[in-house]
Amino acid sequence: MSVEAEHGGCWDSCVRLMCHNHSSSQPSNHRHPYAARHLYANGNKNGLNGHVKDGIARNVAKTNGVRPEEKISTVSRGYWTVERPRQQPNYHAVRRSCRERGALFEDPDFPAGPKCLYKNKRPAVQPIVWMRPHEMCQRPKFMVDSTRLVSQGNGVVSTGAGGGSGGSAGGEPTRNGTIGGGGGRCGVEPGELGDHSFLAAVSSLTLTPKFLDRVVPLDQSFDPTTSYCGLFRFRFWYFGEWKEVLVDDKLPTYKGRLVYMRSTNPTEFWAALLEKAYAKLYGCYENISGPGCSTTRALQDLTGGIVQSFGLSNQDRFLTYQVLNSAVPRSSLLISTITLKENKRQLRLRNGLMTQHAYSVTGLARVRGPLGDTPLVRLRNPWGEGEWTGPWSERSWEWDGLSSRDKELLSVRVRNDGEFWMSFEDFARHFTQLDIVHVSPDDWMTEPALHSKQPWRAVLARRRWRSGYNAGGGPGYPETTAMNPQFHIGIPRTSGNKCHVVVSVVQQYDTDPEAKGARPLFAIGFAVYEVPHSTSRLTPQFVAQQQPLDVTNHSVAREVVTFFTLPPGDYIVVPQTNVPNCDAKFLLRILTDEQSNIWEVNDDNMVFKNISAEFLEDTVILPDGKPLLNKLMIKYPPELDVIQLQKILRTHWKAYLAEKPSLELCKSLIMLRDVNISGRINVLDIPVLMHMLQFWKIAFQKFEKGVNPTKTSSYNLRPLLWEAGSTVSNKVLECLVLRFAKSRILTSECFIMAMVRLHLAHERYHNLDTKMSKGNPLSLEELILMTIYS
Repeated sequence: MSVEAEHGGCWDSCVRLMCHNHSSSQPSNHRHPYAARHLYANGNKNGLNGHVKDGIARNVAKTNGVRPEEKISTVSRGYWTVERPRQQPNYHAVRRSCRERGALFEDPDFPAGPKCLYKNKRPAVQPIVWMRPHEMCQRPKFMVDSTRLVSQGNGVVSTGAGGGSGGSAGGEPTRNGTIGGGGGRCGVEPGELGDHSFLAAVSSLTLTPKFLDRVVPLDQSFDPTTSYCGLFRFRFWYFGEWKEVLVDDKLPTYKGRLVYMRSTNPTEFWAALLEKAYAKLYGCYENISGPGCSTTRALQDLTGGIVQSFGLSNQDRFLTYQVLNSAVPRSSLLISTITLKENKRQLRLRNGLMTQHAYSVTGLARVRGPLGDTPLVRLRNPWGEGEWTGPWSERSWEWDGLSSRDKELLSVRVRNDGEFWMSFEDFARHFTQLDIVHVSPDDWMTEPALHSKQPWRAVLARRRWRSGYNAGGGPGYPETTAMNPQFHIGIPRTSGNKCHVVVSVVQQYDTDPEAKGARPLFAIGFAVYEVPHSTSRLTPQFVAQQQPLDVTNHSVAREVVTFFTLPPGDYIVVPQTNVPNCDAKFLLRILTDEQSNIWEVNDDNMVFKNISAEFLEDTVILPDGKPLLNKLMIKYPPELDVIQLQKILRTHWKAYLAEKPSLELCKSLIMLRDVNISGRINVLDIPVLMHMLQFWKIAFQKFEKGVNPTKTSSYNLRPLLWEAGSTVSNKVLECLVLRFAKSRILTSECFIMAMVRLHLAHERYHNLDTKMSKGNPLSLEELILMTIYS
């Protein structure tokens, strides 16, 4: 018999496995590390190219006659996640205040009491007494330092002697990934009331000690001579940012013993404090346990990665193996668990495995024997107990059929205490869930334990759906679905390789759903369209004629994820809500394993049809055959004020307008031709003005709403602007909708006022550009006048 390692598989079709509170499914291939790339805001693929320097994506603009700042995205300039607290208490300031006052910190936002424990169901264990660690033991430690996990840089974490027990009573840990306990095992247990799903997520971080360092900062201890004041801090990922949560060290106990998650070492308290901070993030302890909680959610909160959850009980075995084969060699963490419907408690099964227990999938191999190939799965149990005792376990007879060389090869791959092999068939039969955490390139670079894996290439965009602008709904709404944000993926045709792609859409969510002003979750998803290379944007006509290549099941969830394979070509990803007009922020993350170009579909700001110049020589003829200008020059003075202009337009409005002009519209029209800010318009400009109004009226009539000739949907504004000879960027279009639309309706008058503003803006920009090129700075007064008189 012989054995060989499994390499990354290749998928030839789109596959999706839907999951609990995340959606999901498919795998990938990669060779070089790339930091998270930024999305480009311009619509021209060649307008911006992402270059990697020092591990950071740099945007380099090719101007093509346009200033670089016009081409650069105004939003997606950050890393995969952002570590900037927003309006949060400053840890160092609070700690300094407590130490100056000589008082222990008491959390005013999460005071010890029943409200911290539950909102609906009272805990079965009573009475609950809140105690600080020094009231439970004489020498409490934040984290013991007797054992360390040392990253070997080969994708595994091995144990090594730590050197002492940590010294002083509140000894400050100096770990390279300490997780508590001895022998490199996860010395944490759920307690009487603790949640197994959160414990499973915490224990899974034992393979990535740098991730644990980020969540549990090490500059904390119970040493009163250094920093202890009853205050501790932890970090959790929330909607693309790392959110710092401060808590006091009052912990719920029963008969002097912690009742929620705790360390097996009774003098160690980092795990209990971490769970308290997590409970504060979600409102109370009850909200982090029970039916609404999952390992999937906790893994995302602790890692910031894209998490997919696969149910294995009724899943196709071939598909499950392809998932493992594609994910194991990449920068992804794989967590498998066993959950029994009839029993939620942790149990040891006859085969040695534990239920409600997180096992990390660390490798694959294939054994060749007389009966054919047998695929094996290597797993690691961070607790160091609960190992498999069936076929291919440590002392099973199956090993007798292997040569000494193969035995040595497979035993070398079992590097850690708690690692074991089992056949893939047994793995798929006994485990009920598989969670895959796709790690960003930024995190891959900071975690040496992942450097043996192939990193992803990544892009990220923070955007929003706004009613009346780009909240167009799903494919069931062909008239508006093309108005959703669009992101172009270009896979070079020169490459013969298919590209594995992970797409994740996260909508903004509230961790405490019962909090005042909590946002509702919408049914979200995305569609993927294959488009010709010349197609720059999806239109209502395109989506009405072409079926999407793939559409996710729209789920009322905070994240929807799909893993699929794309051949070389051009594709547009459309994040969307199931129905139109749902206002929400969202985070789009795209991972690829091959060279690809990804940018946000956008348009340039320009006026490509100069109406005033086209109609400069034309004359307006009245029904009686006489030129309008001759009549106006006899009846009116050379300069007209707003009242006189309104009178003229009201006399002839049916030929040039959809409704009688208001005084405000007439003021806007005067500004269009009033260079000297006199509040008047030359009578010679009236014919040109009327031709412009007539041109805009014809454009508007193509998008009239039903039988009403004066209204249209605000979703039609982009194609309406095109008909009127203009294009605008996504951000400008959003501002136009906010300014001129009302209840998703755009009137003909508001459209004309929007066109006037656009023409004024372009004219003033070019005047300003000429002024600045001559070295003349813009004065504050000029800026004020440009802003007010528009």
